[in-house]
Amino acid sequence: MREIGSYYETLTGKLSKKGFPSVDPIYLELAEKMGAKESKYIPHILAKLATSEQARVIRELPSPAEEIAAKLRMDKALVEKHLREMMEKGLVVITKHGARMVRNTLQLHDSATNNPKYEKVLGEEYLDLWAAYQLEEHFPALVDTLVGVDRGFAYSRIIPRWKSIKDIPGVLPCEDMREILKSQEVIALVPCPCKKGFQRRQCGVQDETCLNVGRTAMYNLNRGVGRRVTPEEAIAFCDSTDEEPFVHIAINQKTVNMLVCNCHWCCCELILPLLRQDKYPLEKGLAKSRFEATVNLEKCQACGKCQKRCQFEAAQIKDYSVSGQKKAYVDAEKCLGCGCCAVTCPNGARQMKLVRSPEHIPDVGPIVY
Repeated sequence: MREIGSYYETLTGKLSKKGFPSVDPIYLELAEKMGAKESKYIPHILAKLATSEQARVIRELPSPAEEIAAKLRMDKALVEKHLREMMEKGLVVITKHGARMVRNTLQLHDSATNNPKYEKVLGEEYLDLWAAYQLEEHFPALVDTLVGVDRGFAYSRIIPRWKSIKDIPGVLPCEDMREILKSQEVIALVPCPCKKGFQRRQCGVQDETCLNVGRTAMYNLNRGVGRRVTPEEAIAFCDSTDEEPFVHIAINQKTVNMLVCNCHWCCCELILPLLRQDKYPLEKGLAKSRFEATVNLEKCQACGKCQKRCQFEAAQIKDYSVSGQKKAYVDAEKCLGCGCCAVTCPNGARQMKLVRSPEHIPDVGPIVY
């Protein structure tokens, strides 16, 4: 089983030894509002995100800015400035109905770690607090939530690398990255919040890897996060990362209307906790694609590249008794059908085959946030 780096395994201990200073009770109130009343880390994360004055403004949401200004005896322009900054930092969402605080820590995590404008201001300890929170508090709760709700299907699903399935009949538009991206009006390439929260991760993948679409893309672009790209540019980005050690993941439904994450086990808030929880099968939280990898033994040279590339330990090298040679092997139970091995095999020995019906992908997925 994959093991996270020693730095992160000892991080929570280091922070505990350092001790936590007391925080203004306002941050405890805000933590409770987003369902983190017992959290050791969230109040301190909030204290780094917002000044006490800004926290008091947020506490009054969703009241209009003029009402907040009158109640707190502040200038309305200052209230609006605070709300704008908190939106940029990811603590506040501004909609056509007004401003509101993010609903929970999952939404906070996905927006409060990836704005480059505030990286230096928030500092390295801020990101370490996020990493410690995820390892000690967030991951166990997230796994229980994702696999504990009997919805009949997993929360997210694997989208295969398009080059690995391009010649297979029966590919659906919702599993072909070219068709997914061509159908989008707005696409943003943004820094991945998971990768930003694990600065000492093992994968070495660049930060800017998440493809946001639709309203999610507009939300991040409006707060200065990421850059808008055309469908052609997004497809070119995917093509340029065929050698990168990550898999495409989306919400588990036929319509891709929020984002496509590009995830590696060492820093993904979905894959990592599921891999660390032996009592839960990975597919309870992450659905396989409709495809499965195969091996052409005649072409296989047992170079081991597929084994290094596979995040789920499905690609293996073993001795075949008939030939007495070492060849690649696919553990079908572990294979999630990402296609990474197929697009990077130097000998063309890896192919994908269609093994599941269209009904494998739900029409409507889980409620997000």
